[in-house]
Amino acid sequence: MRCLNRQRANLVFGHLFQNGTVLSPADVSSQERIFETDGALRWTDDSVIGRCKIGISLNLLLNHMGRRHKRTGSLDLHAMKLSDLTDIFADEQYILGFSDADYEASIVLKEGCAPVNQLKAWAQALLLAQRVRSQSLEQDDASPGRRLADLRRTLKDANEVFDKYAKVLEGEGWDLDVAALETRAGSRIQLETRKGR
Repeated sequence: MRCLNRQRANLVFGHLFQNGTVLSPADVSSQERIFETDGALRWTDDSVIGRCKIGISLNLLLNHMGRRHKRTGSLDLHAMKLSDLTDIFADEQYILGFSDADYEASIVLKEGCAPVNQLKAWAQALLLAQRVRSQSLEQDDASPGRRLADLRRTLKDANEVFDKYAKVLEGEGWDLDVAALETRAGSRIQLETRKGR
């Protein structure tokens, strides 16, 4: 198989981020599990460092970011603002959120999101989960400001990896034009940006 599903994406991008190694489809096939936990973000040491949902609705992302009031149904976004996320991902075809409470990444795809951008979103989620795991081992600050900085940093790192290695991955035999990360039909959002903002 030459397309990157969730498990293969974890293996390929984990090795790219950790040591710059590009695994071929043959390398990955020898490491694949027959049964894998759905949505697992697994690092190169074979540990599950988090979970990820891709193609979710904006409503699910917001529910992950906050807590609903029982009576009114209003949402209290206690961690970060939606505008912070839309600003960070303004030039991307996705929005990524992360819940420290359960180490779960949530990826909302924008209308027209290409398969390669879905792969980049998954790669960023993997890198972010690894970063959060490292910080929790160091008992580092997990404030909303810190998490926003982590989102910016991992987005920069994911962009650099894709700029540098996309052609190399294709040269190794990976088909980056096949969308194999969503296990069921997902939703897409459209965002309008106002001029002068």
